[in-house]
Amino acid sequence: MPVPSRPSAKLSVDPTVTPAVGRAAEAQPADLTWLLNRAAARMRGELDTVARLHGLAGVRDWIVLTALGVEGGRTQLQLGRELGVDKTTLTSLLDRLEDDELVVRRLDPRDRRARIPEVTEAGRRLQTRIAAARDEAEARLLAAFSPDEQRLLRALLTRLADSTAASGPCL
Repeated sequence: MPVPSRPSAKLSVDPTVTPAVGRAAEAQPADLTWLLNRAAARMRGELDTVARLHGLAGVRDWIVLTALGVEGGRTQLQLGRELGVDKTTLTSLLDRLEDDELVVRRLDPRDRRARIPEVTEAGRRLQTRIAAARDEAEARLLAAFSPDEQRLLRALLTRLADSTAASGPCL
């Protein structure tokens, strides 16, 4: 059995103790994969609701908008690879976003067969509104944690996400 690392001096978190909170802890407290999947499903459900309340089809549309807003100039093919989405699915997502005037697709000047999707001004305004609603949804989901625990959770998840090569879709 692995020896747990020492807790941070700033936090009074004992990594050897599994909190007995809710059915999730009772059902599979030691199965990290199950816990991460369940936590992601709860977050995705909340963000799906947020996206729908703002007129999108769901969280997948918002993730595509966000990815385009973070780094422009990528072709649809590059975007699909980065998000782990096949080109048919991405095309239908972009069609919907373009129909709603949230995205435009331009010809790639280096390859006229390729398209470069870009967020419109209306898309940027929607991103801003959804980001605020997302922050509220995250705050509700994380309300059971102290601010220090929330920072620790974000730091650990960031390290976990950044430590692995892209392996599978994020949508």
